[in-house]
Amino acid sequence: MPRTNHPSLAPPLYDKSHTAIAGKVSESLERGPFQALSWHLPVSIKTRNGLSLFLLLITIASFWQPLAALYSLTQEQIHYSHILLIPWVSAYVFYLNRKAILASREWSPLPGLILVGLGAIGYWRADPVAYGVDHLSLTILALVVASWGIFLFCYGLRTCRTFSFGLLFLLCMVPFPAGLLHTIIVFLQRSSAEVTDIGFSLLGVPVIRNGFVFGLSNISISVDEGCSGIRSTLSLIITSIVAGHFFLRSVWGKLGIMAVAVPLSIIKNGVRIVVLSLLANHVDPRVLTDSTLHDFGGRSIFVLSVVILISLVWLLRRFEQRHGYYLPAGLRAKP
Repeated sequence: MPRTNHPSLAPPLYDKSHTAIAGKVSESLERGPFQALSWHLPVSIKTRNGLSLFLLLITIASFWQPLAALYSLTQEQIHYSHILLIPWVSAYVFYLNRKAILASREWSPLPGLILVGLGAIGYWRADPVAYGVDHLSLTILALVVASWGIFLFCYGLRTCRTFSFGLLFLLCMVPFPAGLLHTIIVFLQRSSAEVTDIGFSLLGVPVIRNGFVFGLSNISISVDEGCSGIRSTLSLIITSIVAGHFFLRSVWGKLGIMAVAVPLSIIKNGVRIVVLSLLANHVDPRVLTDSTLHDFGGRSIFVLSVVILISLVWLLRRFEQRHGYYLPAGLRAKP
């Protein structure tokens, strides 16, 4: 057969090894640096789900003493009463996403073990460095971090994104350290006093102010730390976080409704002080001294502030719907 110098038109040989390597590199690049920390699950899904439940129960048992102290704190300090609802909200978010979470075929052992280790170290090191509420803050934070580690270990980074709100919301279980709580209360106390002063000025009510003390024609009132509105402020913040997650899609909308909660609470508290003070000055002083009447007035104005907050959420949701944050019904993914 004669030799020829013409190039061959036959396709090159198919190199399976090079193609396999290129495929792995391409897959690694597509997954990114964080997804590279998630591995394929080496056991069955049922076994993994049982293991995660077992590890969570062991962790709760290990932190039983701090949890009991946390429950006592919620009964002693009324502004922490919302803590009892936090695990149930996270559990409800888990229930809503249970199919995607429990069907995950990934796990992230390395970052999960790191977080579990950090939680264990935080629990162990809390005894010699903190006391009282500060100690409880560190131990509950350690519990939350350890719970994150268990979830990350068993379900992987990708599933953590699905359940990120439920995991991060557990931080609301952590009570404030004493110093930070005092700073927040003083800020709310001063802000409420300023709003009260503005309220009296707008209504034309003659008052003599000396710091936190307001002298009216018949009585004098003092805006002390108990009038700071710390309980209602925390309740409004928690409400705004939950409402933003369930009813809003945009990040700016969720952050915006959270930012509104604090000034709304301060204005609400100032209005409460002005209304109760005027009623006590002109109608009956027992409005301030009778705890039943005092609490009824506070609860009524708090309910009004919640209605205002929900109305703002509804307006933001309508704005999002008009600007394409919600897919039309025909384009939504079928479950």
